[in-house]
Amino acid sequence: MSTIFGPNSRRVLQFLTHIEDLSGEEIDRVADLWKQTSSQTRAEAWAEVRRTTTDEEQYRILVAASVARRAALDTAQSHHRRDWAFWAAVWDAAAAVATCDRIGSHYFVLVDPLAAVMPSLAHCRSDMLGSHRLRRDILKGAQP
Repeated sequence: MSTIFGPNSRRVLQFLTHIEDLSGEEIDRVADLWKQTSSQTRAEAWAEVRRTTTDEEQYRILVAASVARRAALDTAQSHHRRDWAFWAAVWDAAAAVATCDRIGSHYFVLVDPLAAVMPSLAHCRSDMLGSHRLRRDILKGAQP
């Protein structure tokens, strides 16, 4: 299998194929949840992606995120949704799926808005489930 999206290419491809299955209501829910996520917490998660990956891996992660964002744009348009927060949530989730267990609990920060409607994203590997932070720790204003 080609590793265009990095070592987790298979999982990224599975994720990409399910974006178009989302309903308009699910798109709205994802956008709302993404807006509730602290921008600082999200920035910390992206910093962890950067810290734990090589330049080559970062390129592949950004390719995955770009392809996912395009799929999100197409899906949103088909449901007459225009909220950019949905596209951003899909971008974040694709990067998390591409890096998976390398970013620890930061994975959940990036996937949680989409995991609300795509439960398969709720875990990367079974041994990571114990490191999941509660949503209240991720939402704006919460202290870890």
